Amino acid sequence: MSKPVLVITTRFVDEVEARIARDYEARRKTREIPFTRDELLEASEGADALLITPFERLDSEFFKRAPASVKVIATYSVGLDHIDLTAAANRNIPIAYTPGVNTDATADIAMLLLLGASRRAYEAQEQVRTGHKRKGSWHPQPGKFVPVFLTT
Repeated sequence: MSKPVLVITTRFVDEVEARIARDYEARRKTREIPFTRDELLEASEGADALLITPFERLDSEFFKRAPASVKVIATYSVGLDHIDLTAAANRNIPIAYTPGVNTDATADIAMLLLLGASRRAYEAQEQVRTGHKRKGSWHPQPGKFVPVFLTT
């Protein structure tokens, strides 16, 4: 018996990749760039399932064109706002997702941000109180933005 065909839009940890290789005939892009909608639809021809990320937007147009072979779509995300659930339901395609998977991580990051902000809160308050304004330009590489403080 042949393995079910699974279209995958990202790479996972080694343990998950091993299970995918063992249990499925995997289809994915050879390069690490996202599928376009047309590429995802083309890869889905004859596929049993899709394993996507929040970067793939599955709207009503996607579900109008999705192959009848697709029986389930799983998303590696907490939310479902990137998927038109009504359109999926109209096609009888169940959607699986991972609710609560990163609740603790989100709380940890929120605390980290709060602690980081409070660490420099006094300094920021002093700058506001004394009328210093920050001027400079932003750059995506660390260390490329050098703020200049001017007194007004």
